[in-house]
Amino acid sequence: MTALAAVFDDYQPVPPKLDRAAIEQARLIRLARDHIAANEGSVDYDGLARGRDCTVLAARQWVKRQRSKGQLIVVDHGAGSLIPTFQLDDVFDVDERVGRAIAALSAEGMNGWAIWQWFVAFNPWIEARPVDVIGSEELGVAVDGITAGTAGANDDAIATDSPKPHDTREGPKGQRKGQG
Repeated sequence: MTALAAVFDDYQPVPPKLDRAAIEQARLIRLARDHIAANEGSVDYDGLARGRDCTVLAARQWVKRQRSKGQLIVVDHGAGSLIPTFQLDDVFDVDERVGRAIAALSAEGMNGWAIWQWFVAFNPWIEARPVDVIGSEELGVAVDGITAGTAGANDDAIATDSPKPHDTREGPKGQRKGQG
């Protein structure tokens, strides 16, 4: 018998160390996702097909094209997929103003759930929810709050038909954009 074998003969098995913090984090994320899905508008592929007056297969192909452009998010929920309706216009085409914002947020590394949460949560840059200011200059201000550190990102590319002032906005608590 080797010395190593002797050490293990005296070794008593111990239970595995369970990562309770990771379990709790996953539980809280799922709870937040369930809350968003239950309280914010969305459609599944069947609903999208009915709204677009097409087949489910055509709706899936359309979604694939829009996602490849980076202008549409789809999230997995339960056994299916949800398409948040804030990003669609009245006839279920992509609202281009929202599509540009989604592209900018995706470029920052945000996934579909994070983007949906971002749109429906209070935003300190604009003192409103981004979903409530779609079509106004404020959507671009909110996106700039995320993309400000990215060189060349979002240069007047988001949200409105009217020009927005450049670097004259204030951030949370009166701070100039880009200040800590």
